[in-house]
Amino acid sequence: MDTLQKECQRQYMESMGMVTDSISKPKVDSIAGLSPSISVGQHVTNRNPRSTVGTVTDIYTYLRLLYAKLGERPCPSCGTTVPPSFEEAGGLSEEDEASGQLQYVRCPNCAAELPKLTMGHFSFNKPEGACGTCDGLGSVASLNLEAVFDEELGLRGGCVTFWYESLIDYQNSILQAAARHYGFVFDPDQPLKEYGQVQRDLLFYGVEREDFLRHFPNVQPPKTVGRGKFEGVVTSLWRRDLEKDGDPNGSASVGAFFRQQMCTGCQGTKLNKESRRVTVRGASIAEVSSWSLDDVLSWLSGLPGSLPPAGQKMLEPVLNDLPERLRRVIDVGLGYLSLHRQTVTLSGGEAQRIRLASLLGSGLTGVLYILDEPSAGLHPRDTEGLIHVLKQLRDLGNTVLVIEHDVEVMRAADHVIDMGPGAGAMGGTVVGEGPLEALKLYESSVTGAYLRDESRLAPGRVRRRGNGNFLTVRDAHARNLKHITVSFPLGCLISVTGVSGSGKSTLLFDLLAPDEQAGKREGCGAITGLEHIGNWITVDQSPIGRMQR
Repeated sequence: MDTLQKECQRQYMESMGMVTDSISKPKVDSIAGLSPSISVGQHVTNRNPRSTVGTVTDIYTYLRLLYAKLGERPCPSCGTTVPPSFEEAGGLSEEDEASGQLQYVRCPNCAAELPKLTMGHFSFNKPEGACGTCDGLGSVASLNLEAVFDEELGLRGGCVTFWYESLIDYQNSILQAAARHYGFVFDPDQPLKEYGQVQRDLLFYGVEREDFLRHFPNVQPPKTVGRGKFEGVVTSLWRRDLEKDGDPNGSASVGAFFRQQMCTGCQGTKLNKESRRVTVRGASIAEVSSWSLDDVLSWLSGLPGSLPPAGQKMLEPVLNDLPERLRRVIDVGLGYLSLHRQTVTLSGGEAQRIRLASLLGSGLTGVLYILDEPSAGLHPRDTEGLIHVLKQLRDLGNTVLVIEHDVEVMRAADHVIDMGPGAGAMGGTVVGEGPLEALKLYESSVTGAYLRDESRLAPGRVRRRGNGNFLTVRDAHARNLKHITVSFPLGCLISVTGVSGSGKSTLLFDLLAPDEQAGKREGCGAITGLEHIGNWITVDQSPIGRMQR
């Protein structure tokens, strides 16, 4: 990764006449036989909350085209189903649709005019298709006031939970000035639960929000902070949350006070009501997006036979290419994913395999692919599919270079290079290379020694029964969890296993880990047994730090 890949980048940029000062020359005498390279790491590159499995694979784009041309919808005036029209064969691109004048179709029963369906009507990133309540995000944020305020305390005592002592003194001076401006008393020692409506609205919303201005309709708000221009705790938190610009990891101190809840306007589908009423083969695009990719492929296989000849001819390229794109993603073991799954929720291994699936469709030859442990996080059941994809890349005329520890991948490799013999100062040499069977003959190879003794029995173990206490997650129903109740025995080592996508990470990191002190949260009924835990440490796959120091 640090030598071959960087040198490929440097030479490519030099060949294009670009400055390469930012890429240092690797510490080698020479590299011969180098070809253009593509590096596929485990990092998730797209952190946009609007990015989904469907958008990064372009599968959703093809679906939007299908629904724009084949969609049936009820007439809003009489309820009669308005069928698709196959008269036009052109105008398939979004650019053409955006540049043309607005067109209409007529209801066959009452002749009411309906806007002609376009791809934009099925995009949650465009005004024509996005839900008006959540702007196409599928969820809305709500402020957890119980986490922001402690009703039992006064301002000086810490009723605003995240204000430190010097900030309390600073904000108190502004609140006192605001109270003098409007002619009422603000007692910093009075418990929040005893505040009057005026004092509460001032603290919560500040002097410029209608929630407070309604008390003094004829008084101009103060113009400066020194005279009492107080923003309001709730108003400030909402502003700072909006300034994150969609980054779920931005300003973590603010995000801790917000809860993401499913949008009630679209039920998490991100699309408006009109777009959700359009169907193809009895299913809306929101329903198809919620299915697994395996189910989408089955649904799609019956589509050509249900179309008239004119429809088949118009959409022949799409009907041929879309199933192939689905199969490529399914072949890398991701058939359990749905199109509306956000890319930020994918594991490193899942993101890497989606990238591999897209590379298969590029048709490039003579390329050096460098992959960093593509089997990481992959259940052994899915390793065979991954190996099949890697061999497909090789058979296209490419070289596939893989950093790997999985024995099955090593067995499938045409050539193995064993580095070692140990780690750190004990490493740095090529211990052996060649077919896997030849590697077993190298006495200094730790990998070879392990492979020679694969059949050895595991040493006897004593199983610990735990301390008798349990941590229990009740009625877990987040993502694909089917309303399950799981108990973890405390005081012992516990392993949660299952095939990729079976719900392991959702159970542990999405339900158990985010807020260990809460007994109830979104996605499950309750969590009991927390009183038996003295300390709670979560170790996931996110980077420890991004600073060079």
